[in-house]
Amino acid sequence: MVKTGFALYLRYCAGNSVALTCIWMQRVAVLWLVWELSESTFWSSVVLAAQLVPTVIVGPLFGAVADRVRIIPAMVKVQLVLAVLTTLLFVLALANLVTVGTLIIFECLIGITVSAHQPLRMALVPALVPKILMPRAIALDSMVFNLTRMIGPALAGLLIVMVGISPVLLLGAIGNLVLALVIWSLRNDVAKRATSSGSFLTQLRDGWAVICDSRPVTTAFLLTGVFGFGGRAAVDLFPLFAATSFGREADGAGLLLSAAGLGAVCAAAFMALQKELPKHIAEYLGVAGFAALWLMSQTENWLLGLACAATLGCAASIVGVANQSKIQLSIPDGFHGRIMGLWVMVGLGSTALGTIAYGVISDLTNLREASALISIVGILSVGAILLRSGE
Repeated sequence: MVKTGFALYLRYCAGNSVALTCIWMQRVAVLWLVWELSESTFWSSVVLAAQLVPTVIVGPLFGAVADRVRIIPAMVKVQLVLAVLTTLLFVLALANLVTVGTLIIFECLIGITVSAHQPLRMALVPALVPKILMPRAIALDSMVFNLTRMIGPALAGLLIVMVGISPVLLLGAIGNLVLALVIWSLRNDVAKRATSSGSFLTQLRDGWAVICDSRPVTTAFLLTGVFGFGGRAAVDLFPLFAATSFGREADGAGLLLSAAGLGAVCAAAFMALQKELPKHIAEYLGVAGFAALWLMSQTENWLLGLACAATLGCAASIVGVANQSKIQLSIPDGFHGRIMGLWVMVGLGSTALGTIAYGVISDLTNLREASALISIVGILSVGAILLRSGE
């Protein structure tokens, strides 16, 4: 039973790797397109945040839904909606009808749909994989995510230079369709039905109660918020780092994101080999990640910048895997959808706020000074969280 469940999860990961590669390529294309349209760090940050902000509003509600519905049919429908949205964006770009406002609207719609996908995806893990293998499954998921983050942006940079932005946007729709087919192939193996009742507000209140009653879970939520705001937001803005701090074109943006992906893949592989989570590894790597961001803000050396990007990607991966594993193993059955929905809300919501903060501070000064300031605040914040743990 254990082997069968993990084999099914491996099938999902294979489809997810194809989809994520295409989605990362699309994301780089969108960010490069808004930069070409506005040449503004602020508007680039706003477009990037537009996909993340809806998670703060509707993410927890979708998390409650995930504890009520059959996971597979719901996930397939979400992927089909994403495919339609990305196809429409491709058509508009091909017709040269895209503006910054258009991108904000589409990224917001995509963000709402992704908000439905995230808690369903995380509820799928305990539905397929037994608890004893859950940390390794989460680390594998992170490895796939970050491996595609390394490959996708690099391919996107090359394709944008060779064929332009519009064809790269279409790949996002293709990736969503591939994942929908793979998820549908699991329909006879996962039949998760309603496991909770009551109003959505009652479910969310019960979820917050579980979070607040567990010190490890509360600590994981706090660290997720802090690192999302300063660390993950910086990774999402790497294409702008490449352009403004290192004077690189689209291919340089892809290399910077790929370096972060390489560091994250190595970190996820390390975590997958661990029988149990090393103590305080998330906090220690959080500090290391912010230190790498500060060094990146101080150098103009391209190779050192790539090394800093890899370090920050490594830290982001370990912080994410350690926090998600800690939460999934600490919460009772029937709460995975809503609590992981709240966790996604904190992670993506803090990242969205972070990208806006980077944009505002960068417009007042520049991206280097914004990164230096936020990295110092991040180191102090992670230190405070470590002290709060009482160990």
